[in-house]
Amino acid sequence: MAQHKGTSTFIIQRATAALMIPLVLWFLIGMVSHLGAGYEAARVWAAHPLNAGLLAALFVIGAIHMRIGMAEVIADYIHGGLKSVLNLINWLCALGLAAAALFAVYTLSFAG
Repeated sequence: MAQHKGTSTFIIQRATAALMIPLVLWFLIGMVSHLGAGYEAARVWAAHPLNAGLLAALFVIGAIHMRIGMAEVIADYIHGGLKSVLNLINWLCALGLAAAALFAVYTLSFAG
């Protein structure tokens, strides 16, 4: 019997969307409050441990949400052998974006 993961994927997609709402609002408020401030002021804000953790969470959750959404598009509109190639590219892009974002947060927080 084939095992389907549609329900868990649906729940994770909705959970990541729900988690991103307050994170995106927090991020927008943080960015608007630093309009006109220089790079150093924004870097100090992003380097604060709470803000760095929330930025990391926003990027990782966003990458997960993006991967699931693109997987749904691929499943719905792509047929044949190209589907598995695009799913692999989707995974690699999500991992690469999350890794790059986490490295950027690390660099802002610790390497200044």
